[in-house]
Amino acid sequence: MIIMDDAIWYLLKIAHKNNIKVQWSRVLNKYTPPACRIDTRIICMNLNWHRPAEIPFQLAHELSHIINSDPGDVCFYDATFTGKQSVEYKANVGAVKLLVPFYCQEVYRENINLCNFEYVYQIPGYLSGVVREQVKEYYVGN
Repeated sequence: MIIMDDAIWYLLKIAHKNNIKVQWSRVLNKYTPPACRIDTRIICMNLNWHRPAEIPFQLAHELSHIINSDPGDVCFYDATFTGKQSVEYKANVGAVKLLVPFYCQEVYRENINLCNFEYVYQIPGYLSGVVREQVKEYYVGN
């Protein structure tokens, strides 16, 4: 089983490599989503989030906004489906792309469990096709 702390450390290494600062808050309301500022390359994560298992996916989502230089000053995490052309959908796809290599790095292709990946990282169901494609690409390239 993947330990969430390991996934967060993996994502923090990506943040560091991309010159992105991550700030962790313990004072936010449990329903306040994480956010990022593209221009300053800063992410604010909520340690009080009401569904802690979502935090690695949220961090990957916010990283994706900054890495892709998404338009807008402040981007708030949103896992709901808003159309394949939306900035939020693209950030969710980017989050999957960031998490797949971590999840797959020590799993043989025949042992991969897509449902487990989606459950562990609380990936929204509408991204199942993206998960399948990204896992397939990972194993083709490695």
